[in-house]
Amino acid sequence: MDREEMARIDGLLRARQNPRCLRLGLGGGSGSGKSTVAALIRQQLEPLTTEVITLDRFFKPADQLPRYYAARLGSLQPDYNQPDSLQVAEMVAHCRQYPATDVHLLDGHFSLHYPELRQLMDLRLFVAADLERMLERRTARNLAAGYGGSHEHILSYNRECVVPGYLGYIEPSRRFADLEIPNNEADTAARDRLLADLCTRIRQALQAAS
Repeated sequence: MDREEMARIDGLLRARQNPRCLRLGLGGGSGSGKSTVAALIRQQLEPLTTEVITLDRFFKPADQLPRYYAARLGSLQPDYNQPDSLQVAEMVAHCRQYPATDVHLLDGHFSLHYPELRQLMDLRLFVAADLERMLERRTARNLAAGYGGSHEHILSYNRECVVPGYLGYIEPSRRFADLEIPNNEADTAARDRLLADLCTRIRQALQAAS
């Protein structure tokens, strides 16, 4: 971070809504590495305590999800890449509660999309990676986990559902981020320096209030 950016982040940390707890929002596409970044933040914030709320827990049941047309199957299929794929009211109500931790981290690909969720955040982060690299990671992850069907089905789902959702809703939400976290393979060193600097400032801000 340059000096101007550091001053802006420090100002946001001082202006947090709860002096005893900082609420972070973490957005970015599927496969961008949000879970990795969340784990790094939690680790580097120690001895502060961090609760990570994975917003995927608020997906609607499959039979209530919006649908997209899967050409390979010739039928309508559940779409997890639309804003109304999540139970928004329940999600916001849950996230509005402060946990008994120092840091509350809201991790989800749509986390920066909803205005009512953004209003709860003291600091908004967006994990940025190239679209093709995100799709490669997502495909490899799902194959390793045995999730999402065959390789061909995953590629079709990426093309017909993941990419339109990302370009239509998730990528535009990066404009709401206070700070972008670069997370392509070539960015690892820069990412780690940025997170180390950010976590130092978070610790200082919270410890000053204790």
